[in-house]
Amino acid sequence: MKLFATVFGILAVIFFGLSFQCRKRKDIVFVNLVSRIFYILQYILLGAFEGAAFDLIGALAALPAKAKDTGFVRKWRIFILGGIFGLTVLAGIFTYRSLWSILPFAGVCLEIAALWLDRETQIRVVSLLAQPFWLSYNLYSAAYGSAAGNVFATVSIVLALVRFALRKNAGDKVDGQSKTVI
Repeated sequence: MKLFATVFGILAVIFFGLSFQCRKRKDIVFVNLVSRIFYILQYILLGAFEGAAFDLIGALAALPAKAKDTGFVRKWRIFILGGIFGLTVLAGIFTYRSLWSILPFAGVCLEIAALWLDRETQIRVVSLLAQPFWLSYNLYSAAYGSAAGNVFATVSIVLALVRFALRKNAGDKVDGQSKTVI
């Protein structure tokens, strides 16, 4: 079982890291959703049910977040977000075993919030803030593949932030001179 958990953890890590290299918000959210499916399988196989429950909620949150600009989701956004965070709090209450159980709760709250942001840079920054919570929980739960993945995701997010910032700055120059962008 641990071998399968490790394989699922590695796949989750690969997809999670790749999600932040995507240029468009919808692609970031979709690839993130795929990674969560692998994380859920890994946590179930390891008996780390807090992580599985919170990643399941994160996956459920990704579905309406992906379609957040559609009429229905836009109209009911506050209720959808309230329901998602309410479900997250309930999961936190029912899966609480120790103070370690709070870590995936904090991580998934940040990640859910990130999915609903409009700007890709904001998504990356808020997702970066979630990584220490998940890293600590994964080390505690012996989900070493995911812990390595948190390090990989952190590096991936930072690289994406730098890469897109450099591209943006390069695009702000015309004929070797800076142009003013209003």
